[in-house]
Amino acid sequence: MKRSIALAAAFVVPLLLCCALAPGSGAAQTWAELSKRMVDDCAKFTQGIKDMTITLDMSVPSSDGAMTSKSVLYRKGNRFRAEVSMDGMEGAGAPAGMANMKTIVINDGASVWIIAPMLGKSQVPPEEGNKYRGQWTCSDYIPADAQVIGSETIDGRACYVLSVLDASSDVAKLWIDQKDFSLLKMVGKEKEGEAMTALFSDFRKVAEDLELPYKTEMYSGGDLITSMTITSVEINKGLADDLFDPGKVKVEGPDMLKMMKQAMDTVKTKQVD
Repeated sequence: MKRSIALAAAFVVPLLLCCALAPGSGAAQTWAELSKRMVDDCAKFTQGIKDMTITLDMSVPSSDGAMTSKSVLYRKGNRFRAEVSMDGMEGAGAPAGMANMKTIVINDGASVWIIAPMLGKSQVPPEEGNKYRGQWTCSDYIPADAQVIGSETIDGRACYVLSVLDASSDVAKLWIDQKDFSLLKMVGKEKEGEAMTALFSDFRKVAEDLELPYKTEMYSGGDLITSMTITSVEINKGLADDLFDPGKVKVEGPDMLKMMKQAMDTVKTKQVD
């Protein structure tokens, strides 16, 4: 679960960035017109943002109580770093010592690395690394091919409804604000009979041509699986290059053998009782 939350953070915040396209025009009716304006606005956004730091809280419901995490995500050029610190693990039934464990995901511009107490430091295989590489660039979330299939209103905002035709994309539909091109809703392709849905809300302006959704909810079918709230955003603070160097990161965390022994002792105690 810890790794899945870390990966969710690495995926979702880039999604937040794709919601941040600069003001556009509601006049576009066809995908050719709409996509051109989105690409042009994305290029302006990319040029203006040299680096960005986003801090957010994430909550994952479970039968044993919500598992929570605090994340700090950094982006500079085509590199990113996600730091996810776990909270509430012990209250959700996890062994003592797992609270405040930190997982780090780094894209150094050439490869992707995961550094975690339980997993050590490992390079992600190319097929998995491709899911991360370049995802901080909003143009990577503009479908290669799509069709405007209608319009709907979400939270009082008129949206284009796009059917994604790109076979390589995991996304099935997008809801794009007709005035400023913000992404308000995304539905993934069905897998095993269920589709992932992401809802973006509470948009706030964080720079002259940039607004971000401070609230994100992700659903699998009809079940809420993750909710995220941005707590702070910093732009163009001159992030150090060392942040994106996996060689500079040391694996830190609890004694896993000790934790396993404690867990086994707890199970034995419950069996005796």
